[in-house]
Amino acid sequence: MIAFLRGRIVSRNDSETVILVGVGNDPSGVGYGVKTPQHPRYDQWIVGETAEAHIYTHVREDALDLYGFLSAQEKQFFLTLMTVQGVGPKLALSVLSHADEVSLVQMILSEDKAGLNAISGVGKKTVERMLIDLKDGLQKKVDQGQYLGADRGAIGLPRAPSLGTGAVSAAYQDAHHALMGLGFREPQVKQMLERVAGSGSLGATATAQDWIKSALSLI
Repeated sequence: MIAFLRGRIVSRNDSETVILVGVGNDPSGVGYGVKTPQHPRYDQWIVGETAEAHIYTHVREDALDLYGFLSAQEKQFFLTLMTVQGVGPKLALSVLSHADEVSLVQMILSEDKAGLNAISGVGKKTVERMLIDLKDGLQKKVDQGQYLGADRGAIGLPRAPSLGTGAVSAAYQDAHHALMGLGFREPQVKQMLERVAGSGSLGATATAQDWIKSALSLI
């Protein structure tokens, strides 16, 4: 089973990204077709450049599909979505095409039924099942420090600055993508931004530039 790929982006379109993975110094390698969320955050995967993809391998009788994600956390949220009755990989991918996982977690925790129902393919019954099946488990993960930017709850743990599903989450994600673009690896970027959020130095009006400046000051 394929769980992770690192290679050069050969092509990208709405339905598939092809990642060329070489062996040693082999310039040819193997190209893997990977399905990804159709969201602007994936614009950081540029043709000709190297990218890393956290992979979920979905095997059926008539096909073997690879689903790729920017981070292990996003992949885990994708797998969590598929625990909901009636949600398969295609619908889970559609959900992540609507927004990043932090914003989606916030929507579930706040029971934003209208927002969830606006996602392509997600009907009222699926929304109800998502809230029933996922809310408690996601709240526990948030309380443990996962999905930074979502509401940490009311048990006294530090909160990342929060404006619901709005500006703070967007600023955090923009800073995350910018730092990745500067060459930092995913685990390092996550650690830096978590330290910034935990310090409480940024307020609710912090911009992506504020997040980036604070993160770089930790180096």
